[in-house]
Amino acid sequence: MRIVLVVDDSASSADAVETVADRVWPSGTTVRVLSIVAPVRPELHFGSDTLELAQKEMTRKAESLTARVTDVLRARGLGVDSAVTLGDAASQIVNEARQWPADLIVLGANSYTSEGEETSGVARSVANHGACKVEVVEQGAAAVAREIHSGSHWTPLF
Repeated sequence: MRIVLVVDDSASSADAVETVADRVWPSGTTVRVLSIVAPVRPELHFGSDTLELAQKEMTRKAESLTARVTDVLRARGLGVDSAVTLGDAASQIVNEARQWPADLIVLGANSYTSEGEETSGVARSVANHGACKVEVVEQGAAAVAREIHSGSHWTPLF
């Protein structure tokens, strides 16, 4: 199985990572940890040097995040690689999943750009346009799943 795991610095993204890390996957499963860096908006920065530095810093943070997530998943015995791309999040996710090719995309329900703009529509767009299955993880879902699977808490599903 080939899984694209989309990460950013949001809480729902952290839950998506936990969901993938805690699940039992078929032997040979490979996860591509993907982070999308939005292009810097010129109206938020002054001068081309500032734009370039801001874009480099955003990319550095995304690379650091994907490296940390990669380490977590490798420690769980999964085959992992990572990618950081620049562009529109929904388009980049769908394209990456098609080109790689993925069997499943896992992402958080809510994420935020570096400028703090909510991009919850990204999950909806990926679910509508993805060429494979898409799992959207709500914030807090990983903790609830751990409680249910551990037997310490039972929650009726209906």
